[in-house]
Amino acid sequence: MNLKKIKDFYLRLPIKIKVAALINIILVVSLILLAITLYQSEKKIIISEMLKRGKIILNNLAQTGFEALLNEDKTITSDAISKIMKNDEYNIVYAIVVDKNNKIFDHSDIKEIGKIYPEKITNLKISSKLYKNENILELSSPINITVQSKNVKIGAVIIGISKKVLKKAVSQALIRTILFAIIFTIIGLFLSFNFAGNLTSPIRKIADTMIKVGEGDLEQKVEVPLKDEIGILANSFNEMIKHLREKIMMSKYVSKSTIEMISKKSSVKLELGGERKTVTMLFSDIRGFTSFSENKAPEDVINMLNKYLNIQAEIIEKNNGEVDKFVGDEVVAVFKNENMIQDCVKSAIEIQRKINEINQKEKNNIFVGIGIHIGEVVMGNMGSPNRMDYTVIGDAVNTTSRLCSIAEPGKIVVSEDIYKNLKGKYKFSEPSEIKLKGKSVPLKIYELLY
Repeated sequence: MNLKKIKDFYLRLPIKIKVAALINIILVVSLILLAITLYQSEKKIIISEMLKRGKIILNNLAQTGFEALLNEDKTITSDAISKIMKNDEYNIVYAIVVDKNNKIFDHSDIKEIGKIYPEKITNLKISSKLYKNENILELSSPINITVQSKNVKIGAVIIGISKKVLKKAVSQALIRTILFAIIFTIIGLFLSFNFAGNLTSPIRKIADTMIKVGEGDLEQKVEVPLKDEIGILANSFNEMIKHLREKIMMSKYVSKSTIEMISKKSSVKLELGGERKTVTMLFSDIRGFTSFSENKAPEDVINMLNKYLNIQAEIIEKNNGEVDKFVGDEVVAVFKNENMIQDCVKSAIEIQRKINEINQKEKNNIFVGIGIHIGEVVMGNMGSPNRMDYTVIGDAVNTTSRLCSIAEPGKIVVSEDIYKNLKGKYKFSEPSEIKLKGKSVPLKIYELLY
């Protein structure tokens, strides 16, 4: 199972499952942390008790060893060591007394008596060791005598305490913790699913209503008795549906470009006027529309017109352009991004190829002529304070419209500025000139060959 499938699976899970799972994850993590804390705490307590008991035994053995070493009487320590080793409560593995030369004076294992103990003991030392494949806690301490206000070492004592008690106690603590975790996990599952159900039930109602609203049924209303955040959400959703109904009804009375402009505004304040921008424009006009509509029912004409306009709009928007307006069978599009010329030309070529493909497939005889130009325009709110339209105006707009009007069916006509930007990237016809109204200098134009 790859990462994408896992992600898809997670996204499809109901909120109830996600909430319950989250609560249980938090619970389990908390129980694990608690178990670790209890384990460490109990381990410290047991070790502390072992050390406390071990120091007492070590101290008693040292006192006995002191007497035995002074009197050179091994029977004194042998009796003491024998009692220590026989007491199962102490869990002593070995007990050793060494003299000042580190020679083993007495040992719980008589075979070791007389050997040299490998470590010099100068102060109290506690360490963990492995003795005959058994983990032990070793305590050692010197035996000193005071001579002329100075401590003189006459020997040392060493005992090894088995860690079996520690292991057993920790195992028992672990079992208790696991049982504790299982019980509370079961309780947590029950409570979390119950809580998640109560939480998500009204959300489910809101979601179901949203689906119906998305299908176009704006008469829906969410009935949730809660007064908390979910209740506020339900009331807000009901208000949203109300405003959505109003917006949809209002949208029938204003232009689409105006609605798009409003949706991008961060303020409710709308003012007349605009700003200068350099944009690339595409004008597209359907050729053969008049002859097609002469012998067709109005419904067929509208369907055809919508089909061809929709094809062009989809291609323009796909290539980062914006449809400014539809004027009858004409499309006015604006490109404002960094690669606006390339995107605009790409759109024009795709439009022509797509329409040719449809014509061949459906045996139609409908074409479009396209004009493309780049220039400075004024973009903004035009009209009156009570009725505005968001559009572009300027000489560049008029020039693009003129290029479109002279473009033959299936042709793309561009201005010299477009040609200069794309020279070497596309094929163009030889230039020709047109005279524009109000212009003293003819405009050079080119046909884009695709």
